[in-house]
Amino acid sequence: MRFINKNNFATFQKNVTVSGTPVQLDTTIVDDGVSFVVKAKRANTGVITVGNSSANALNTGTGHFALQAGQSIELQVTNTNLVWIDSTVSGEGVEVVLEY
Repeated sequence: MRFINKNNFATFQKNVTVSGTPVQLDTTIVDDGVSFVVKAKRANTGVITVGNSSANALNTGTGHFALQAGQSIELQVTNTNLVWIDSTVSGEGVEVVLEY
């Protein structure tokens, strides 16, 4: 595998306003061969659920990937807006870091 150095990186945060109402991450194009990290905020007290649709991210469903506070997942998709999150506690969320 060949690694490609990037010139810059960006970070953003996304919170779930109301638990049980998944939200989509902001739109950011991801270059080929580049991944980004979605990390549950360390101050979270609940679980962040991650999915590829609103239905799959729903915290009461079974189609999600669960993150405890401080845990992260690295994804390699074409746009960060392909990721949806929910939380078991209203107002909690994630931090995202992306190279470009």
